[in-house]
Amino acid sequence: MAITIVDIPVSQLMPNPHNPRRDVGDVEELADSIRAQGIKQELLVTPTDSKSPEGKPLYRVVIGHRRLAAAKLAGLETVPCRIESMSERDERALMLVENTQRCDLTPLEEADGYQGLLDLGVKVKEMAEQTGRSTRLVRGRLKIAAIPQSVRDASKDFAQLSLSDLEAVTEFDGDEDTQKELLSFAGTPNWQWKLDNLRTRRETAKWMEAARLWMESNNLPLLDKKLKPAQSWQTPNGYRFARNSFVYDARASFAKQWQAWRTEHKQEVVLCILENGIAVYELIPQQEETEDTAKHKAKDEEKRRVKERKAKLREFTDTAERLRIEWIHEHVPGMKKDMLRELSERLCLISIMGIGEGKIRPVSDFDYGWTDALTAYSGMTKPLPSPANPEDDDPLWFNTDENGKELRRRQQANPTRELALLLFAHIEAAITVDTWDRSDARGRYDGPMLNAYYAVLESAGYTVSDAERKGLEL
Repeated sequence: MAITIVDIPVSQLMPNPHNPRRDVGDVEELADSIRAQGIKQELLVTPTDSKSPEGKPLYRVVIGHRRLAAAKLAGLETVPCRIESMSERDERALMLVENTQRCDLTPLEEADGYQGLLDLGVKVKEMAEQTGRSTRLVRGRLKIAAIPQSVRDASKDFAQLSLSDLEAVTEFDGDEDTQKELLSFAGTPNWQWKLDNLRTRRETAKWMEAARLWMESNNLPLLDKKLKPAQSWQTPNGYRFARNSFVYDARASFAKQWQAWRTEHKQEVVLCILENGIAVYELIPQQEETEDTAKHKAKDEEKRRVKERKAKLREFTDTAERLRIEWIHEHVPGMKKDMLRELSERLCLISIMGIGEGKIRPVSDFDYGWTDALTAYSGMTKPLPSPANPEDDDPLWFNTDENGKELRRRQQANPTRELALLLFAHIEAAITVDTWDRSDARGRYDGPMLNAYYAVLESAGYTVSDAERKGLEL
């Protein structure tokens, strides 16, 4: 391969159309340096089959796009270049390696660079070897590159999204509408909330489809579609609820929930597939269809409406809890001691005194509460050694000697951090659906505590979503 260095007029140098770095950025300072000292490192260019209007040979830049832009700005007529003949495949690989090693590329530019090599037949393993990356990272970048153009166009700031944001978009590969829906929240405090919501919606849809297929394959009795009620809390004429609706649970399929319930309930029932759950109805015996029953039906429907409200609030509560604990897990363990002490002081006041009206009302520390606190703690840092077993009837299933010893060991190693984490976990354990329900007595009483807790979180950098803020204002 012939290699030579020569001064080439800038008019004969063309930017590479496949350069993964789309924007050379501000080159003013570099231009000033070139004016004073000239170009210290030559550009790498490759010959083309094209010629200038004057008949001069044209060269395509492989490495040195910023230096070329700065040289033009500095008024140079020629720049030193190393001329090297190479294939388009080698050009792309070299540009990608050069830019990734210097961290000059955005995640999207790097992803599209890998895609360009893939289009030329370069294998994932070869790309990883050439760029010094892992095959897992390369495959991840290729997933980002596969995001359709129509989805990219849905966000004006798509090119500036962080790597974690782009990876979140790829989770919904093949579902452009959902990807666009998520991107509509880019750059807002509601991004994580929306992402969690879409993940739950996706998993609920999978759960519901698996339930439908299982019901069909096992010939479970279904309600006539003509009798399906308009609202999930309503019942068809002549029917009543046999139990609360089966709903999505990450730990248990519909089949598992159904089989567990049927071991103790043998009455004849019919099932109805609702939007986000499966209702179970049984016929009301004719002798019970009296005036008295009719009066009670209104009360039953009101109870059902309350349960429906609580069910919707449960989804909100679970989402808010996941986002808080994920944030604590990511940020609190690495905080400086001064910040941890400040947080601990404020959390202690909430935990010991409470912020309710009137008398002191500390956050509960009864047995179930500490079980929930330890569960929350394990979500904030390295999980405790005794695994969770929510099916155990013993409320102390998580409060074991092994976990206690491990907690004390961690406290000796880093008492400031561990105090802050346990205080966070202690308060998290006290937050339930009822805490958020301001129409409920507990919600009205504990509302100020919730607001004070969020004030601590926000002061430490937590981004409060619009949904959470609305819940706090009720």
